[in-house]
Amino acid sequence: MVIRRYQRGSIALTSNWSLGDWKRRRRLIPFVLIAGYVAGWAASPLLGSRTPSDLDLFFWPSAELAAHGHPLLVYSAPGIDDNGPLGLVPLVPIVLIANALGLANNLQVRAGMACVVVAVFALLLGTEALRLLDGARGATRWRLATMCVFLFAPALVISGFDYGHLEQPIELWLVLLALRYTAMERSVVAGLALGLAVLTRTTAVLYILPFILLPMATRRWKPAASLLAVTGAVVIGGVVPFLVADRTNVVHSLLTYRPDLPIGGGSLWVAIRGTATAGLVQHGDVYLIVAVVAGLIAVTIRFRPTMAMTTAGVCGLLSVAAACFPMLAKAVYPYYLLEPYVFAALWWLARPGSALNWRIAAPLLVTAGASLAELGRPLPMSSFGVFEGVVSSVIVATAIVLVMVDLWFGSA
Repeated sequence: MVIRRYQRGSIALTSNWSLGDWKRRRRLIPFVLIAGYVAGWAASPLLGSRTPSDLDLFFWPSAELAAHGHPLLVYSAPGIDDNGPLGLVPLVPIVLIANALGLANNLQVRAGMACVVVAVFALLLGTEALRLLDGARGATRWRLATMCVFLFAPALVISGFDYGHLEQPIELWLVLLALRYTAMERSVVAGLALGLAVLTRTTAVLYILPFILLPMATRRWKPAASLLAVTGAVVIGGVVPFLVADRTNVVHSLLTYRPDLPIGGGSLWVAIRGTATAGLVQHGDVYLIVAVVAGLIAVTIRFRPTMAMTTAGVCGLLSVAAACFPMLAKAVYPYYLLEPYVFAALWWLARPGSALNWRIAAPLLVTAGASLAELGRPLPMSSFGVFEGVVSSVIVATAIVLVMVDLWFGSA
């Protein structure tokens, strides 16, 4: 190898070594960015005062039970309703570490430790999203900017930092894994990932619909049956041990608690509180949501099967399914909007051509809905709270309409 040296005064420049140093440093850039991202999440709760969140009120007490040798009794702690047991698994070692260090009662420290989990699974989610987009578009330009769409989403900050719902990025990552394996025609692995997603957060049940209806539309019964059977087996196998150990609390937390909840803030239905119709909504909002999701997905697959079976089409259907929940639920919290945001962003970016097009309005609208819900959270429903609930639902409904218009009338 020839190394050329140029003398300029007393300074010797070695061009080959400089290039090699730059290449080595360039390889370190992703690791530095990842470490900085995780560190930012970990440090953010330490920068100011903190009030108890869902992490402190619900998830931490349940994880404490598991850490103290009672993993099957986590549902005896109040408040983890509507969440599967798998979302607590990453929290248990954090509880053990916090207890060992004597920091378990420090809200800021334990929130920072939990935020590390959020950051790690957000990175996995962003990586999986990028992999799906590469498959849809052939190659993704501006890869770092694309990752930032997911890693710095306001809805993710609201969910992870404000509320402490570390199960949401885990669930979303698992759903995207299921989507990738479905595209690879590996129904068993896709069913496994989807079942684990349901065990992480029960709203993932809504996402089963497009996964099984799409192959059924083309009379591919075996993939649909395999995916449904594996998903069901994983969910049943994951819940049965908890049912055996603590049947009353598990049934209440996962099934029967919801009809007892009143119509609450952030919901479209606050406008009809106190009327005869309110009773129907209070006891039947879940059935309404499932019916609307199934209807929209079935109609789209029936009349636009070619569009629905593209990566963008499936992401569009998932975004519609995810958005119907905060649009029609009788009580809505800002972190509910994270799931529709992720799927809407994937739908927008998976479509061919420049990303600077009208479809960006869907994830922006979902973000606006989450931000408005966050602003209206501390307000009484008698004033701005009612306005916020109705307007937020209208904003989310508009995002659904945009996606449906593209699915029905856009080019495949």
